[in-house]
Amino acid sequence: MSKTIHIDPEKPSAEAINLAATVLRDGGIVVFPTETVYGIGTLADSAFGAHEIFEVKVRPLDKPLPWLVENEDALDIYGIEVPQYAHALAHEFWPGPLTLVVKASDRVGKDFRAPDGTVALRSPAHEVVIELLQASGGPLIATSANTHGAPAPGDFAEVEERIRMAADVSLDGGETEHQQASTVVDVTGVEPVVLREGAISTEAIFHVAKAASA
Repeated sequence: MSKTIHIDPEKPSAEAINLAATVLRDGGIVVFPTETVYGIGTLADSAFGAHEIFEVKVRPLDKPLPWLVENEDALDIYGIEVPQYAHALAHEFWPGPLTLVVKASDRVGKDFRAPDGTVALRSPAHEVVIELLQASGGPLIATSANTHGAPAPGDFAEVEERIRMAADVSLDGGETEHQQASTVVDVTGVEPVVLREGAISTEAIFHVAKAASA
């Protein structure tokens, strides 16, 4: 049965985090706030959770789910041939609303890679996600908590009831900081390609990348 817990997004209770982390370790699904929008996620090593998220979101199977990670080190753990400018972007904007698409390493299962062999990574700047990653042993496979193609929820009140009911636990932290999705950047080439502009501007992305390549 789905359970909703109201939390302080800046100082979440240990009880709420531990409960959600236990659900994740058991292969379950959790809805949680980030600094961008609400996410729905499961542990990356869950045998069934990620597949359930595809079903819940009605998400095409050729659109793999992003991974939420703790820090910049993850670029070289879950990615390969990561260019220096990508590290510069992570150093500047992580933790924060930036998703980096990298060539996936062998640590990323084939089922969780895009058709071109990539994986999307983000290190969120939100206390709830940080504590979930640490308590559950992360990383998390997660995406916005909405039906594919529908607006991403920036407030728990906007999360669809069927999404909440599909999760084992939902953490209600009210409104999110940015009220919009992260900026997504492909960093597999010699220069960045902005796939989606979100909370970080394209101008800021290229400013940091250019400085790193100078």
